[in-house]
Amino acid sequence: MSPPLFWRSRSSRTALIVLLLLVSLATATMILLQAQFSDAYRRGTAESVLRDYSSLVADEVVRRSATEVGYYGYYPLIGALVHEVQQSGSLSEATGAHLVSSQDARLKRAAGLAKGYFQMDLATGRLAIFEADSRREVPVWLRQGLLGMSAQHGENGQVLHSPAGEPPRTFLAAVTQGPGRQDKVAGFEVDLPTLTQWFGTALNRQPLVPPSLGHGKVTNAFVYVSIRDQGGVERYRLGQGRSPVWTVSKPFGDTYQGIFSGFTVEASISDQVSRQVVIGGVPNSRLPLFLGLFALNAGMIVTAILQLRREMALQRLRDEFVSSVSHELRTPLTQIRMFAETLLLDRVRSSEEQSRSLEIIDREARRLTQLVENILQFSRSERKVDSPVTERRELGPLIQEIVDDFDSASNGDQTRFEFRLCYGLAANVDPDALRQIVINLLDNAVKYGRMQQRVILGLEARQGMAILSVDDEGPGIPQAERNRVFEQFHRLERDRKSAVAGTGIGLSVVKDLVIRHGGRCSVITGDRGGAKFIVELPLAAGEGEPQAHSPEQPPEVLR
Repeated sequence: MSPPLFWRSRSSRTALIVLLLLVSLATATMILLQAQFSDAYRRGTAESVLRDYSSLVADEVVRRSATEVGYYGYYPLIGALVHEVQQSGSLSEATGAHLVSSQDARLKRAAGLAKGYFQMDLATGRLAIFEADSRREVPVWLRQGLLGMSAQHGENGQVLHSPAGEPPRTFLAAVTQGPGRQDKVAGFEVDLPTLTQWFGTALNRQPLVPPSLGHGKVTNAFVYVSIRDQGGVERYRLGQGRSPVWTVSKPFGDTYQGIFSGFTVEASISDQVSRQVVIGGVPNSRLPLFLGLFALNAGMIVTAILQLRREMALQRLRDEFVSSVSHELRTPLTQIRMFAETLLLDRVRSSEEQSRSLEIIDREARRLTQLVENILQFSRSERKVDSPVTERRELGPLIQEIVDDFDSASNGDQTRFEFRLCYGLAANVDPDALRQIVINLLDNAVKYGRMQQRVILGLEARQGMAILSVDDEGPGIPQAERNRVFEQFHRLERDRKSAVAGTGIGLSVVKDLVIRHGGRCSVITGDRGGAKFIVELPLAAGEGEPQAHSPEQPPEVLR
């Protein structure tokens, strides 16, 4: 059987809404990706500009350092050594002292770069070293380098750096001729630690970033520079604000005939002045904000889908409720109308049939009244407009009166009721509400219990509460469903597939009325395997422990 047209139309609308929500989620995802791409592009562009400026700083460091040390240090000193060899024929132990005390300020400053001096006769290969620790072993690579030198390097000399893996050492040597026209090599070893002062003098003479680029605000205080020799030893550092993103590393290369060959420089501009160099500076990553907004949007969409799904399920339950109520109303109305017509048309054959017809009309009218009362109470609880009007009543007689008035419409006289009531218990209750609670529990026991069963009604006091129980011999309620049976419109799956009619609001009405009395309700498995519904109501103030059973009332009454 195909579903009705209105239901198919509602399902189509729901599917369309879900589709639109998913499209909205996909659109939000695309916006997030596009925004992140744009943000990353802007940030990458700004970082690229800063790397270019850092590269400019590194180039300036190389230029200034090579100029300062080469022009004012290495070349004047090597020139003085070559001149001394040409004049006197060789260097001596006093060469160093003579250069340090020179009247030439430039030469005197350059002499501070020398750690020691040496001289080699290229014809004999004899090497003489003039330094404080003359016993130090001469590196093999130095001797080989000196022997391979020729006069083509001129008076500027040749720089010899220690190879990789060797302790960092630097020598400067030049080939010249003495008075006897013998080719000799004269030179000195560079005192590498003293280069720190020379680097500082060269770099701090003026800002490394041109004022036109930094608007005069990017001073050396906002620049990071690190110079390392061929052995990786840091010989100079300027600033601490190293930014790993746009830090540039460059070799000195063959600048000034390779006087710093093997040296490297790292340079970067502090992000504190990035706005002075790049318009707007380096934008902060907005990915957390984008992700947060996306998560919020996704959460709202998922919530909307879940709410829509819940609304669909609730609507389905309401449709089933309307169908069940219609069926429940139709059955007693049909009975009432049929037997009323029988009486009106005087079709009864005896007074017994007349009495039976009246009893059926009365029974179906009571059943119809109970169903209507459930619906009205359910409506009042939904609108929160009803509150019980309580009075102090003894529970035992009231419960027995309610059971005596109850008619098991479906099973006739096949259900027997057994009372296990403690009399003398009083509570502040609304008699009509309690009647509705008990009748709904009894109707539930009769409807879902087996044929010819015993339904046991118990009443006892426990910890200031009156405990009312209704125990049937039906199939019971699974553990996982025991909390849900009190929900609106909820019915067990097995009951939906059975022929047992029901609206799904009886137990929810019970729970609502019990809560309004300050009590609670639950369901467990009874001693006989069926369902045992338990209602707990607060006893009236001043109630003590009653007797187990009233002497006027037997403990068990069978019906």
